[in-house]
Order: sequence, then C-alpha cells, then structure tokens
Amino acid sequence: MKQLSAKLRAFFHDESGVTAIEYGILAAAMAAAIAAIFGDDGIFVKALNDKFTQIADQITGSGTNTTPTK
Repeated sequence: MKQLSAKLRAFFHDESGVTAIEYGILAAAMAAAIAAIFGDDGIFVKALNDKFTQIADQITGSGTNTTPTK
C-alpha cells in the first residue's frame, strides 16, 4: 500500500506534462494572431490593399489635369 501511495503522490507532483500543454496553447494563440493579421480580411492585408488602391487612384488621376501651367 505504501508503494501505491508513493507512486500516486509522485504522479500528482509531476509537472513535466504541463509544459507541453503550455506550448500547445502558445502555438494556438500564435496561429490565431497570424490568421487575424495576414488572413483574407486581416488588418495588415486590408491596410495594404487600401494603400495600394490609394496609390493607384493617384497615378490614374495624375495625367487628367490639362490646364497649362505658367
């Protein structure tokens, strides 16, 4: 009975499995952050698309002013 009690006590005090769970949670959080930033509707992609649209609009409209300058 002493051996069983000692083994159960050792099992409950063993924390080596906790680090694997922590790494799993960290990996899931990083994957969610990357998906939010670089996904189809992500913050970074939307800002980059808006900037390129703004630049394209400026380039397209740059040659439309035909008023001569002095």
